[in-house]
Amino acid sequence: LRSIGLEGVLGSRACRERDLACALVVLRLVAPRSKLATCRGLREETATTSLALELNLGDVADEEIYAALDWLGARQTRIETKLARQHLRDGTLVLYDVSSSYCTGRHAGLAKYGHNRDGKTRFPQIVYGLLCNAEGCPLAIEVFEGNTADPNTLHAQIEKLRQRFGVKR
Repeated sequence: LRSIGLEGVLGSRACRERDLACALVVLRLVAPRSKLATCRGLREETATTSLALELNLGDVADEEIYAALDWLGARQTRIETKLARQHLRDGTLVLYDVSSSYCTGRHAGLAKYGHNRDGKTRFPQIVYGLLCNAEGCPLAIEVFEGNTADPNTLHAQIEKLRQRFGVKR
C-alpha cells in the first residue's frame, strides 16, 4: 500500500479514518470478509494479520469501520480525480465494464429488478460500472439502479471522462 501511494490517494493528511480505510482496502484484497469479520481480524486479541500493528491502529471498534466507509464515500470524487490524474492521459484507451450484484437485504435504495447475470431472478440487484485505464488500473466506479440497461450507463461515464477528468479524445 505504501509503494503504490495508497495512503496519499485516499487522503493527503494522516487521520484515523484514512488508516482504517487503508486497512479495509488491503484486507479486501488479501482476505476478503464481512466488515464485522474484518474488524475482528484487526483487533489485537483476535488478529488474523499484523496489519493493525503495521498501521498502528490500536483497538478498532465495529462502528469505526462503518465510519471509515462513510469517510471514503464522501471522498470518492476526490479519490477518483487523483487516480485519473496519475493514470489517465488524453487520447489513451479507456476500459469500461458493467456488472451487477443481487441484494438480499431490505434497505438498498438502488436495488431494482432487472436483467440478472447470475440467474437470481427473485432478488433485486444493483448495477455498477468500472472505468479503468488501458493497463486495467481502476479509476472510478459508479452504481446504478438495478433495472438500468448496460448501454444506459455509458453516457454518464463519457461525461465523467470529459468533464471531471479532462479527457477530450
